[in-house]
Amino acid sequence: MTKTILITGATDGIGLATAELLHARGLDLLLHGRSEAKLERTRALLNGSPGRGRVTTYRADLSSVVSARGLVDKILREEPQLDVLINNAGVFAMADLRTDEGLDARFAVNISSRVWRCRMNSLLPRGSTSTTTAAGLPTRIPMRSTRPRSRR
Repeated sequence: MTKTILITGATDGIGLATAELLHARGLDLLLHGRSEAKLERTRALLNGSPGRGRVTTYRADLSSVVSARGLVDKILREEPQLDVLINNAGVFAMADLRTDEGLDARFAVNISSRVWRCRMNSLLPRGSTSTTTAAGLPTRIPMRSTRPRSRR
């Protein structure tokens, strides 16, 4: 049985390098990005390289609470389970520091959107961990699932 891994911020930098490495190992990837064009470029790159895993993309702007919540809800509806959640999306410098919702964009992406992504722990098998790499502060967050692991 193959593992399913969600990587936020998967279109550049550490997220893209992680996706390339995991795809080469044949794992199923759920890739998040803010730009549809970058997501398509990343999907084409991975599908054109060795690897047998499924590549599914999800577009969302994590500086928007509504968009972050929508991302989580869509993944919860479409995916029977996650084996690994890699919270890589993060921002440091931005031209516009305020979101349409009035939040500091760095806070919204780096902190607030993680609250919604933590809802996905119900898809993680018991004893799984979620890894956070955003903002240059790697942190392991224990995620306990109360939902029985589904079988494929």
